[in-house]
Amino acid sequence: MLGRVSPADAPRLTLPEPLRRALPAARWERVTGGASGASVWRSTRFVVKVQPRQAHAGSTLQQERERLRWFAGRVPVPELVGFEVTPDAEYLVMTRVPGISMSHPDALLHPERVVTLLARALRELHALSIRDCPFTRTLAVALPLARERVQAGVVDESDFDEERQGRSAVSVFNELARTRPAQEDLVVTHGDATLDNLIVSGEYVEGLIDLGRAGIADRHIDLALAWREVRGELGDVYAGMFLDLYGRALVDEGKLAYYMLLDELF
Repeated sequence: MLGRVSPADAPRLTLPEPLRRALPAARWERVTGGASGASVWRSTRFVVKVQPRQAHAGSTLQQERERLRWFAGRVPVPELVGFEVTPDAEYLVMTRVPGISMSHPDALLHPERVVTLLARALRELHALSIRDCPFTRTLAVALPLARERVQAGVVDESDFDEERQGRSAVSVFNELARTRPAQEDLVVTHGDATLDNLIVSGEYVEGLIDLGRAGIADRHIDLALAWREVRGELGDVYAGMFLDLYGRALVDEGKLAYYMLLDELF
């Protein structure tokens, strides 16, 4: 049938020899090809991420491996199983977190639970001591990375939010440079706090995933993306409820707009 991929043509996971020896034989299902260029595969027990080695990547799997090690025991994250690099790609193997993402249709049937768990998870993450965190994603780090990506022409302008469709990456970067906040409210952040990246089961957040951009940054880098996702999936009422549950006194709406703009370049 037109448009269908036969099993023979479906992509298959090929692991480097050290990972093949370490992992049990399994049936691997391809989950997605992420915006970062990584492909994700899962079995009943494990998840494998494969990312081409490329310049100007928003984050690398080596960075994610380092963050998984640091976050272990501090907040719920997958357990690191293995990591390998070949001339062409990075391979990261983790345990599979039980549950479903907050973006799953079954989770979204319970919007109050979603916003409650999301606010709680971010409050707990942001309460970690920045003195102990070795990773930095402040604007002093993020803006030069954004400039490099713009200059390299790797920003996908077609994927900009609706209100910025038709704009160039250069114009977005120039606005970021011009309107940079004078101060940053620094906490330990996830860096890509979308609903896809929080796994829930019942009344609990079972794990934070996709942590390659985690580090010390303004709390609004997380609040902006989480608020945008809730608004898009559940509407303005629940987006407002999320901010209320997190703590309105900590929210600067100007910074929400700024960090949504910054995300366009990653």
